[in-house]
Amino acid sequence: MLAATKAWTQRITEHHAFEKLVIAVILVNSLVLGLETYRPLYEEHKTLFLLVDIGFLTFFVFEIILRLVAQGWRFFKHGWNWFDFLIVLVSLLPILGNLSALRALRVLRALRLLSAIPEFRDITESLVRAAKGAGAVFGILGLLIYVFSVLSSKLYGMSNPELFGNLQISILTHIQLMVFDSWGNIVNSVVATNSFLSFWYFLGFSVIVGFVLISMLIGVIVEAKQTVNNEQLMDELKELRKQIDSK
Repeated sequence: MLAATKAWTQRITEHHAFEKLVIAVILVNSLVLGLETYRPLYEEHKTLFLLVDIGFLTFFVFEIILRLVAQGWRFFKHGWNWFDFLIVLVSLLPILGNLSALRALRVLRALRLLSAIPEFRDITESLVRAAKGAGAVFGILGLLIYVFSVLSSKLYGMSNPELFGNLQISILTHIQLMVFDSWGNIVNSVVATNSFLSFWYFLGFSVIVGFVLISMLIGVIVEAKQTVNNEQLMDELKELRKQIDSK
């Protein structure tokens, strides 16, 4: 009986139609969660929204149960399964009490699209793999900001104390320059009290930090994505070899 039930749940959860159904339900649920942010609409149809929410939550719980039965303890060997399990568990918290603040956690269910849609899953895995390389890039970025902040504070701290008066203020100003937030206003303020060479100084900082390092970061992410694609290709080749050997 148990074996038959496991085989039945495996056929369901591994079917493409089931995966598409899960994605469709997640998309509709995300749309409903967005509609709930319109307070007049939510208050007018509050009962309907609550019933629909219970329906979505019931579906997600049933989905997790099916996958647990189909995979057994193997379910918890995959990080994405843990992600799905925790999201559904967090979504159940508001049922356990009347804390209205916990209801906001339901929006986390929309994040399950990251594991349900293969393209999203691949990109997310690439970003995780790129974290190590990105850490090195951000380390270089932090070092450059620190060096330029100290230098700018020495050069322009007296003439523009509101921008470079001390290290803390100077770092905040350079972060603004890095993301081009009020870049023209900051540079014009410095040029107005100093020489026009200040313009080229800050332009050089922006080019180095705003373009070169961002390009490096993109390169790290692209490389990680290529690594994930290669690993997936190898897994597919291994599976194909097993099928050939079994025949």
